[in-house]
Amino acid sequence: MRVISMVFALGVIALSFASPVHNHVLRRDSVSPPITNPTAGAVWMVGETQTITWDVAALHGARPSNPEAMIILGTVAEDGQMRLMYESPLASGFSILSGTVNVTVPSLRSGGNYILCVFGSTRDISPPFTIVGVDPDRSSAPHQLALHSPSDGQLAHSA
Repeated sequence: MRVISMVFALGVIALSFASPVHNHVLRRDSVSPPITNPTAGAVWMVGETQTITWDVAALHGARPSNPEAMIILGTVAEDGQMRLMYESPLASGFSILSGTVNVTVPSLRSGGNYILCVFGSTRDISPPFTIVGVDPDRSSAPHQLALHSPSDGQLAHSA
């Protein structure tokens, strides 16, 4: 009798994982539209407005169960670990189906290891890009390249 009860219980569990509803939810929510902007090597300046884009065609017509999305900024450490700044999203409350959102680049230190993560029912990470920003050893303003024209007509530059 115990063997029959155990076989019956295992059968119910197996059927619950094979249910069409369970498979449908996994199929619908396992898409990740690739980020198309920023691209690898892009350079952003602190204070600028930048447009983040992703390819909604990669959804192939699927509609996520929760289309509300959020953009998180992060970095990639030398050991390859991603560190996302969950506490301060760049944008939130927009539809993942829009394919675009504008953000203002926050005040950050300069670095070439920044990444973006689009969260919603989907998740995708951008390639690393650069933010030219605030560095404590320089000043509190973003770095800018200054061009000078000396009296001899030659152009020189200083950072």
